[in-house]
Amino acid sequence: MHNKDDKPQALFLFPDGKLLSDDLVCSGISPSGLEGKPCPFSEGGRMPRPQPIDEASKPKLGQSGELAPPCAVEYLGSLEAWQSAGEVRYPEALGSLKVYKCRQMFLLVVPGLRED
Repeated sequence: MHNKDDKPQALFLFPDGKLLSDDLVCSGISPSGLEGKPCPFSEGGRMPRPQPIDEASKPKLGQSGELAPPCAVEYLGSLEAWQSAGEVRYPEALGSLKVYKCRQMFLLVVPGLRED
């Protein structure tokens, strides 16, 4: 199983303002949408490391060469801009992080992948 001392590779955003790390979501531990089974797009129950985007095959993720989670299907903007329309607030320190939608339709941010 995962070492709980590992830093999260992603933080998943939930409508109630909760943030869950990839070791909980991708492993299927939480939430119940994966029925306790690891995500089929995960690597050992963790989000795969970001990889350079091939703009031709994944145009909704950003520009060629930028990093993005390989399991993401769409880039939605910075967390700060994305959450400005809603009532849920996440920690201000995360505001410049890019928000992605994964293949399981969860929303997530990746520490280090910032809107520049």
